[in-house]
Amino acid sequence: MKLSLKLLLTASAVSLLMSGCAQKVQIKALNPAEVGEMATKKKIAISGFKNDRHGLSGKIESEIAKHKLDHKRYFTVVSRKDLNKIVAEQKLQSSELMDEVTATRVGKLIGAQAIINGEIASATATSDKYRESREKCLKWSKEGCVRYKHYKVTCKTIQAEVSANVNIVNVETGSIIYGDTISKEYSADSCKSGSSVLGFMGAGSSSNKILSKGQALNRLTSAIASEFVYKLTPHYIHFNVELIDSIELDGITDRQEQTFENALAYIKAGRMNKSAKLLQGLLDEVNGKSYVIAYAYGVVNEAQGKFDEAKKLYEMADDLTIEPVDEINSAMSRIDGLIDKREEAKQQMNAK
Repeated sequence: MKLSLKLLLTASAVSLLMSGCAQKVQIKALNPAEVGEMATKKKIAISGFKNDRHGLSGKIESEIAKHKLDHKRYFTVVSRKDLNKIVAEQKLQSSELMDEVTATRVGKLIGAQAIINGEIASATATSDKYRESREKCLKWSKEGCVRYKHYKVTCKTIQAEVSANVNIVNVETGSIIYGDTISKEYSADSCKSGSSVLGFMGAGSSSNKILSKGQALNRLTSAIASEFVYKLTPHYIHFNVELIDSIELDGITDRQEQTFENALAYIKAGRMNKSAKLLQGLLDEVNGKSYVIAYAYGVVNEAQGKFDEAKKLYEMADDLTIEPVDEINSAMSRIDGLIDKREEAKQQMNAK
């Protein structure tokens, strides 16, 4: 069993080194909210939006209510029922909550720290059709197709656009915490591959099936809600970091090279703890003289979220190099920013 495992790990490492592409490790990092002031405004209410025929305010409320960070809810949302009750008692229209003074008064009555309001500035969708010529081979020979069928198909197109003005009012001061116009567009053609939601954080469909006008407008308002809520909350990002796959050190033994290859194989398998033990032992054996091992150990710590430990190892690797190494240069530029953003995000999460 031990021999089989050793052969498996060796084969994996050799395959990796012969592939011509450096092995990559995915890093997960905590980033702060873009709208940092919301850290102290975690009890919020969402009013009905003006001209909102596509449920944008409800989608924003749903996105905020379900958002969790490390399995904990980040915001407390005042129920729409309680908000509507106060609006009715004050004999107000929901559109009147666009006014900062009115929003502040209502917010204080329902115990909210901030009120989100806004309007759909525009929402349009148009569809069209056109005919396109096609041909199909009915009979083949050695020379190629000898008989074609020519025909026409009907192609459908759709263009949709939604633009929304969204504001956040600080209930305590009546000032605007955040205000922006968020716009999204959708276009599709049933005779062409793919469709797109422009300005959205994500790729469009690779299918040539197109949405109806109602479905397109619904997707765009959902995209606006997702982008808006993303700006309000700390969130995790993911990116890849390249490893250096060959030790460049005089006196390195075959066994130590094999240990390093095994450590890379464990990284590829997602077993960071096992890889960390191997790299720590190997770094001790070479008396901390290998920048490649120090860098790999730093990447493992970074992948585990141990940014401070990773920084020390990257600094060790940098001190050992006599000429610039791209991977280490990137790590040195990256790690301080990750630490700063993590601390800012934690402050936002712990703010009252």
